[in-house]
This record gives sequence, C-alpha cells and structure tokens, in this order.
Amino acid sequence: MHTIVETRQGPIQGCAEDGIGRFFGIPYAAPPVGALRWRPPDPAPGWTRVRQATEFGPICPQTAGAVFTPRASRQDEDCLYLNVWTATVDPQAKQPVMVWIHGGGYLGGGGCEDGTDGSALAGLGVTVVSFNYRLGAFGYLAHPDFGSNFGLQDQIAALQWVQQHITQFGGDPERVTVFGQSAGAHSVRTLLSSPSAAGLFHRAILQSGGGERFTFDAKQPGERTYAASQAFIAHLGGGGPQQLRQIPTEMVKQASHLFSGVIPKRGRVHTPANLAWMPVTDGDIVPADAGTRPPAPVPLLLGYTHNEARYFIKPGMLPYNRLLLWVLTKALAGPQARAVRSELATSAGSLYDRFDRAYTAAVFAEPLLATTERLLSSGHEFYCYRFDRVSPGAEKSDVRVQHTAELRYLFGTLTTDGYDDVDQQVSARIQAHWVAFARDGAPTADRSWPRYDDLARIAVIADTPGQGRIDDDPIAALIHLRRTRGPGVRSGRKFPSRPASGREKL
Repeated sequence: MHTIVETRQGPIQGCAEDGIGRFFGIPYAAPPVGALRWRPPDPAPGWTRVRQATEFGPICPQTAGAVFTPRASRQDEDCLYLNVWTATVDPQAKQPVMVWIHGGGYLGGGGCEDGTDGSALAGLGVTVVSFNYRLGAFGYLAHPDFGSNFGLQDQIAALQWVQQHITQFGGDPERVTVFGQSAGAHSVRTLLSSPSAAGLFHRAILQSGGGERFTFDAKQPGERTYAASQAFIAHLGGGGPQQLRQIPTEMVKQASHLFSGVIPKRGRVHTPANLAWMPVTDGDIVPADAGTRPPAPVPLLLGYTHNEARYFIKPGMLPYNRLLLWVLTKALAGPQARAVRSELATSAGSLYDRFDRAYTAAVFAEPLLATTERLLSSGHEFYCYRFDRVSPGAEKSDVRVQHTAELRYLFGTLTTDGYDDVDQQVSARIQAHWVAFARDGAPTADRSWPRYDDLARIAVIADTPGQGRIDDDPIAALIHLRRTRGPGVRSGRKFPSRPASGREKL
C-alpha cells in the first residue's frame, strides 16, 4: 500500500502492516495550550513537507480511567490527535467509516489504547478513526467566565476533520458511524442532541452508556460539574481565565482528579453518577432541552453487558453483607427497594452476585429500558443487545461479563490468555454485526436481528446467538417503576445562581 496521503493539511506518511494502512498522530485541531487552554478548538495548522504519521500523539493529562494500555509515549495538553486504519487509500473506495470515541469516565484513556486497535475492523472493509479529546477539568470545566464543553467540542472538531479528509483514506463521508463505550457512549448521546454535530455522522452505536438519567440521581443536570468547577477554581487560587491559564499542567491535573468525584467515600457505593467532569447544557453546543428532545434521526444500536457492575465493585472492595445490600437497594431503588430485595432473595449465588444484579439493573439496564420507551414514542429506528459471553478467563477471575467486556471481542484484540475458540467465534460475530450496521444501518443483512419494537426483543450476544429482553431480569422492571411512578426529572439551568455543594450521598 502506498502510505503517503495528500490531505488538505498537507502530505502525511503512515505505515502498512498485514495489508492495513496505519496513520497515527494526525493533528485535527491546534494544540489547546497556553492562551488556548479552556477555549474551543482552533483549526490545526497545515504543513508542506511530508509529515510522519507512524506514532500516536500524546494523550490528555490524566490520573485514572484508561481501560487498556495507552500506546502514546507521553501525556500532554497538546493532545488533539487522531488515528486512521484502512485497507485502502483509494478515494473511490467509499468504505463505511467508523469513528471510535473512547470511554474512561471523561477522566482517562485515549484513541491509542491497545485493546481498541482498529486494525481488525479495518480488515473487514471499513475505515476506522479514533482520537483523543480533552478530559477532566481540561475538557469539562464549566463556568461563565471560562465557557464549557471543550472536550465535546473537540469531538465535533474530530468529526469535522473526518468530513473533510476521510475520502483520502478510502472512506465515505456520507456513511459515518460514531460508536463509543461508557463515557464514549454518553458522548454519542450528547452529540445526537447537539446542533453543532448535525450531519457529521449517519449512524450511532452506544455501548454501556448514554441512556436516560439514573432514577436515583436527584441532582440537577450539571450540578456536580458546576460545583466541581467552582471548587477547582478556588483550589487553584480563585483567579480568572488569564491567571488559571498560566497554572502548570501538573497542578491542573491533580486538582482535576481531586474534584472528579472518583475518590471513594467510606462505606458508600459509588456509581458513574458520582462523576463530576462531563458535558453540560450550555444552551449552545448542548441545548437546554438536550435531555428531552428526540435525538438526531439516524439509526441507533444500543446495549450493555450482563455484569456491568463488576468493573466498578470488585470482589473484596467492600464488605458485601446484608446491611450494605440494604443501603445499596434503598439508594438505587427507593420505594421499590423492598421488592428488589425480595427478588434478590430468590436468586442463587453470593451476596456479591446480588450487588452485581442490583447495580447493573439500576445503572445500565433500567436507563436503557427508559431510552427504548423514548425512542419508540418518537418513531426512531433502533436495535438493542446484551453481551453475555463469559470467557474462561473471566469465569476464573469472577469478573464475568463486566463493563468493557465486549471491547476486545469487538476490536478483535483477544489475547491468548483467558480466551478460547468460542471467544474467537463470538468476536467474529460481533464484528460482523457492527460492520453491517456501519454499512447498511442494520446489524444483520437478513434482518435476523429484529428492530426494537413493541415486542421489545433484543439480541443476546453469547456462545450462540439468541434473543431476550432488557427486563429479562425483573429487577430492571422493578426499578423502572420508580421512574414511571415518581416525579419527573428536573430540568437543568445554564449556570448555577449560587454555589452548590456537589457532594454525593449515594
């Protein structure tokens, strides 16, 4: 493969391996450093000489959150780089494009993680793109003197780059799929409601995130972010934008972690609801009605894994006793807590297994169930799944089908440690589904995976293909009663009129 590609920015040279061209570390926006810290991304400067694109660009400064090993050589605020994998650079190829948005709680990770390498998917006839975006307080500080949603604006800038350049990498700019997991899925959900992202993608996949707000989260939308931003600014001296743009990167990184919401509180079970740094409704990039407006009219694929919770509550992390289970179910299920505990009491397995069921249902299954109701009411075309395959290694370690479990299957990065031939077969199936969706807007060409409709059927991705429902576990339906019978979710405001505590009590 000829590895020099002419782009509007200038010529770049990648490398090829096993028939796949790899172009790493391409700048899609100007470095957000110095006076550009906490500003919307500026266009990347161009170049005239051939630019080498064989090494990953730096990732955003971070202390935690990466799912797999980042292959970047360093962390730096100068982090707005993307990567492309493709089997052809023929502009006439018109391959489907798949743009990956990494997870990590808006705190960590990057487009260079080894577990989400795009080579295998590219070998199936798609052009794959991944990218870094600003994280933590670097990307999601929200204050009227500074602005907000910088990381989300980075994501939009990356999609704009794809529209302008992907033809030169064999891709079709009119057939772009955004797909993301966890915070990446939440990002996709936000992009679906952002006018600034309209027309930049044509299908969307949300994996283990991006559902409705949690039924147990009584805070105003954005309240944690605004409170964390105020505390963050005060911690760094209380200065204005000009002063804080001069603060050293390391100090910003440490303060970002301090107010991120991930530092555990004794005796409490933390969930993604605790996280502080994330997009807010600013009335511009994210409209004030983003939580209720119908998403962009593109085909959607949504799902979760069977044991999401085990990624967040590890064996031995807490005393998984009946008292703590009572506290957990009361916090997550509210008036339905007694019914949830009664249902849990009928199940086999350990107390830890019961924690897993309640947490997974409340944080992942029930919000997805609520999202399906919203999408059905708006006449949306969408498909749902649950990933159930337990690898031999995951069985042995008891992590089972935890949050992130599907990623190595999807990207074809299964290692020899803990996986077997059945895992390879499951990997081939999920890749075929995702590529078919990127190509045609449906995960199977023969429609054997039905659209989600009033029958509420979902695909179950396991040892053998199957079907089920989101409420196969009745706990999801029980917790859903809290949403349907309780008061509606309160709407947010652009900026708080007074400081909020931002303290999570779950």
